[in-house]
Amino acid sequence: MAAAPVAAAAGGLAVAGEAAAAEPYRLKKRAAPTGPSAYSYRRAINGLSPLLGGPVPLGEVLTRTPALKADRVARWPEDQDDGTRPRPDKEPEELLYAFRWATADFVDKNWRPQGITTTYDANGSAPATLLVSWYGRLAAERQGARISVVSWDVTGDPTYQHVLLVEPYGLRDDGGERYDFRESDLHAGGIAWYGNKLYVADSTVGTTGLRVYDLDRIFKVTKGPGLGRQADGTYHAHGYDYVLPQCYAYDASGSATRKFTFSQVSLDRTRRRPALLVSEYRERGSCRLARWELGSPSTGYLSSTRSSWQAAAHREVRVQGAVRGADGRYYLSSSRGTKKPGQLRSWRQGADGGRRESYLNIGCEDLSYSRIGGQVALWTLGEYANDHESDKPDKLDRRAPFSRYVYAVRP
Repeated sequence: MAAAPVAAAAGGLAVAGEAAAAEPYRLKKRAAPTGPSAYSYRRAINGLSPLLGGPVPLGEVLTRTPALKADRVARWPEDQDDGTRPRPDKEPEELLYAFRWATADFVDKNWRPQGITTTYDANGSAPATLLVSWYGRLAAERQGARISVVSWDVTGDPTYQHVLLVEPYGLRDDGGERYDFRESDLHAGGIAWYGNKLYVADSTVGTTGLRVYDLDRIFKVTKGPGLGRQADGTYHAHGYDYVLPQCYAYDASGSATRKFTFSQVSLDRTRRRPALLVSEYRERGSCRLARWELGSPSTGYLSSTRSSWQAAAHREVRVQGAVRGADGRYYLSSSRGTKKPGQLRSWRQGADGGRRESYLNIGCEDLSYSRIGGQVALWTLGEYANDHESDKPDKLDRRAPFSRYVYAVRP
């Protein structure tokens, strides 16, 4: 579930938000942590690199250590039982491809998958690698966020590996310079891959914006408990083999932009210049969207910190992801809690609300646009592991099914 901004519950905010959409939203560049650090992200990563044996290419993340195996879903399960009450998930309409995570991740209540992006976003090629973001909760809450690097093709079973997102920093004291990293405290509700950069939406109230990670700077760490530098000089990442340090940030700047929550982000390749499309999760009112144009894929950064377009999708709520189609329509994934299937909706600018295109599964999340051969495919995923929307064990009536599938549908 996307994190809703606290202010979104206030009555009448939708009107103010829609009025504000006429003005460009603004971002402020940030090259260093806001917390204790004597150095920029770049210098901290460069300081960590020799200590961690240098970066690991993205393609080797699945080969240097044993990868996990996902299961291709040829037939959607008709019934699933948590041992106390059966609750089937709903098969998405217009289903093209699907897989489910390895059992340990399929049932893990401490992590929830949220965002998705593919190599089509990165460079316009057919999806061969998928990236999926998760946020930690319950026992994993202090571990922050992670991504799964998934090797995918049309016929085989996918394999994947988890990578922990971290924030690097450097300090100088009497002992000299030292470099370390801490968790990335993110909901990671949406992600977009462009060139070698991974953009992660940060919906945190007060610090909303975009966090940027360089996929050419993944590092292998010593597998063990704890996070960061240990007493023996090794680096750990809560038992994970790999870390991906943050390299840059774009923070919301100005009162209007800070009222716009960066809940999700996708890659828009439908115009001459690629752009990031950011959408907002709201329980009521209207979902707002904004676009920021990107520069060269060789650098992967924004070409401007001012949004080039912004609008409100009237009466569209609980939006978990948004992409733009080649025909100018915007496709929105909209969730409806733990009991009802989600919806794939379409909307055109200026329309008085959107329309339902098809049903998605329960707990649907982010969207990513791609082409496989001549077929447009919209990738999304379900987040629930037979757990509770409210995290309150007594609310059995709100228990969700096992909906933790990754899948693509026709628009």
